[in-house]
Amino acid sequence: MQVLAAAAGLQASVLTPDCTGVDFDISAPVEIRGDFPAMRVQVKTWTTPKGDDNDWIYPRLTEKRFNALAGGARRIPRFLFLVIVPDKVAEYAKGDEDGLLLSHAAYWHSLADHDRIDSPRCKGTVTVRVPKKNLLTVNTLRTLLDPALEEVAP
Repeated sequence: MQVLAAAAGLQASVLTPDCTGVDFDISAPVEIRGDFPAMRVQVKTWTTPKGDDNDWIYPRLTEKRFNALAGGARRIPRFLFLVIVPDKVAEYAKGDEDGLLLSHAAYWHSLADHDRIDSPRCKGTVTVRVPKKNLLTVNTLRTLLDPALEEVAP
């Protein structure tokens, strides 16, 4: 996420400890409409992706983490980033003199329109459908943060 954010000209800060269901704060270093756009992100990696033609079907989001993302009454928007990765950690990134390739891909999903779970359980899980069309790229990351960033060079 930090590499993608840097390529987009954005700032990505890791939150430690992870107490709020947010892994990264991502923000723009430019002021737009009197404020600096920001988002909060929960990142899940997945080595055994399953889905259908339209969606990845992620079965392991805890109810607590679901609630940290769900509901529209947030001052700073929150997103789930689902990163599909190889089984072997050594294959996450491959580098040579021509460049660095990250494997495989990341997808985004907003749960703002989902109702929060009453009395969420720490060990309870929710299955989330993440649209395959929501491929996370430099451009989509900037647009998610604020569509006005299209007018600002990274």
